[in-house]
Amino acid sequence: MAGKKVTDFQLIANKKGWKFEEIAKRWGKSERQISRIASKGEQRDIDAVNGLPAKNKG
Repeated sequence: MAGKKVTDFQLIANKKGWKFEEIAKRWGKSERQISRIASKGEQRDIDAVNGLPAKNKG
């Protein structure tokens, strides 16, 4: 997707193996709400995504 900026929130989530859909379900939000949260990049939200456990891969 050309022109789509990857946010710090998304980088952290992806590094831990999380997709926005999964975070939304865990936090009781819609995927769209998580996208908006990621776009804002507020420190409390960065802290929250940093607190997610790493998912096992494989």
